[in-house]
Amino acid sequence: PMILTAPGICIALIAPFAGVLVDKFGRRKLLIWFTALYGLGGILPFFLDGFNTVITGRLLLGVGEAFVLVIGNTLLGDYFAPKDRSKWLMVQGFFGSIAAALLLALSGQLASIGWNFPFLVYGISFLITILAVIFVFEPEEKFTSEIDTVSLDAKFPVNTALMVFLVTVGFSIIYFVYTIHFSRALDAMGIKDPKQVGNLGAIASTAVPLGAIIFKLVSKRPFWQQMALMFLFFTIGLVGIGLAKDSTSAVAVGWVQQLGCGMTIPVLVAWALSLFPVEYRGRGMGFWTSAFFLGQFVNPVFVSTLGKFVGDVQSTFLATGIICGVVLVIILLLNILPKKAIN
Repeated sequence: PMILTAPGICIALIAPFAGVLVDKFGRRKLLIWFTALYGLGGILPFFLDGFNTVITGRLLLGVGEAFVLVIGNTLLGDYFAPKDRSKWLMVQGFFGSIAAALLLALSGQLASIGWNFPFLVYGISFLITILAVIFVFEPEEKFTSEIDTVSLDAKFPVNTALMVFLVTVGFSIIYFVYTIHFSRALDAMGIKDPKQVGNLGAIASTAVPLGAIIFKLVSKRPFWQQMALMFLFFTIGLVGIGLAKDSTSAVAVGWVQQLGCGMTIPVLVAWALSLFPVEYRGRGMGFWTSAFFLGQFVNPVFVSTLGKFVGDVQSTFLATGIICGVVLVIILLLNILPKKAIN
């Protein structure tokens, strides 16, 4: 568990500080250095044996990833006007999910050679470092200030950052219910073979790139409508998994839930980028990144606590889906009824 969660904990703790440094010292050099650190931390366990070495590598990986994620999303806001960001967030979500599936498959093949061979996959980071040296440029203040109509004299919006943090944590907790616990739900249905579990999960995950495309289609809609659509997908998927009697129906509704997962990161990043002034964009994305990975860390606690009240893992999926349904109704009531009252 420590090996798996160490990078996420690092990201949650370090991302806000990374955002401060990004705003103070710029994007390009930090991106290059910390992409290299990410690769070093990732590949280190291949060369050095021992638990402590693996943990050290995973911690370095988390530090590097915190900076890479913050800077990457910050540059997305720097390079592109708000109307163009949705396209590139869609591209990122679409190809990122495909790349993740391919890298997982590659890691599985490498694991058949030896326990430490999957760590070689992180060597790709050194190629990305070279590409960053060649192609990434430091945004000029004039360029970034023309993109967003925000006063450069503005103070850091603490209340906005807190709102982004809390909303993102909530979405992240829901986001990882399927990702972390779907295999347990399949096990409860009698699916014990790890290979079959992996294949069923991969089938449902084919919806993630489509979710990114759906985000692009609804990106001009108000944020509350995008949230409502995501919670609709979450409700159908999580309630469906909770009620499923076999793996076929579980994968079918899980596919719907994964549409919501494919939308989640692009929707939240686009929303957060729109709320922070240019000079505090790195800090804002630091808060967002910290919140998302804090949600990943909190998710098992949420699921286990809820499970104590409702029973088995499928009942936990059902209860989480009902919570999503309640949130969906609240979103609709808060945004539709006032308008009708005004009319």
